[in-house]
Amino acid sequence: MLSDIKRIVEADENPVAPTGVKMTEPKLLSECGTLLVVDGTPGEQYQVEIEPGDYLVIRAGASVGKPSARFGHPNVAASGRSVHEFRHYRQGGKFWTARAGVDFYFVVPRTAIKMLPEKGHSYVPAEINGVRVRFNVSGGTANGWTDWLHTCTEISVNHPVRDLKKIAEVSVRNSPFEPVVVKPLEEGEDRRWRQIAARLSSGLIEKIAKMAEEGKSPVVKFLSGYKVSEGRLVEVERRAKKIMLPHGDECLKKWRVEYTGAVKHLILNIEGEWGRVRAKMGQVDWDATAAANGLAA
Repeated sequence: MLSDIKRIVEADENPVAPTGVKMTEPKLLSECGTLLVVDGTPGEQYQVEIEPGDYLVIRAGASVGKPSARFGHPNVAASGRSVHEFRHYRQGGKFWTARAGVDFYFVVPRTAIKMLPEKGHSYVPAEINGVRVRFNVSGGTANGWTDWLHTCTEISVNHPVRDLKKIAEVSVRNSPFEPVVVKPLEEGEDRRWRQIAARLSSGLIEKIAKMAEEGKSPVVKFLSGYKVSEGRLVEVERRAKKIMLPHGDECLKKWRVEYTGAVKHLILNIEGEWGRVRAKMGQVDWDATAAANGLAA
């Protein structure tokens, strides 16, 4: 009797995908149990193991500067700042970039989530109130490929505002998961977040550039790692911009080029042997530069 109970418990904790089953229609997450078999075809197996429960706590991020970063709704259970890391691929390997972001947390009933009959391989496809999402999960080569969907999960960043609104419409408040605790950024990450956020502020860059163009020589601070820490901005190089001309003779040009576009380089005067140097936008600590000139980042 005890051995039979033990076998039943072990079977529940380690579900086995039935062979030959293939998912063809969306299915509510609330009806999936602990194992969703998307494809049980031998050699093509793909399934999702699901942590039991009635809700998913879903994190959705937005990069600073995007309209969705200013999203607000009563059904947002919590929010907080985060540095989002992005992986990119190019010939010869991969590289990473980072953006300052805001994370929003939604508590969504599983009755409002549809699992889709598609293979995700670490990006489980689903639909929430008409919004297609992919849960970023861990997976591995178990019985073909198995993804593990936990109660606390996340979707890709920078969904448009309309998507966040749709997700918020079916989210709930005062669930057993509240308060959702958001860990604050540590000092180093907080500093990094502010540096990246300031870099994304085109308004700040324009303010500093216009100060130089008015002859005020603002202080420009470099990011750590450079041999100099700061310089005085004395000249701004801008990108080319096409200016349309009034209609006239068809043989004449209809536009002209002016160097009045976005800031491209900063020409800095640095004390000592350096003299004048050209700096790129990504070399500047814009947060520290704003503070040095009495501006808000």
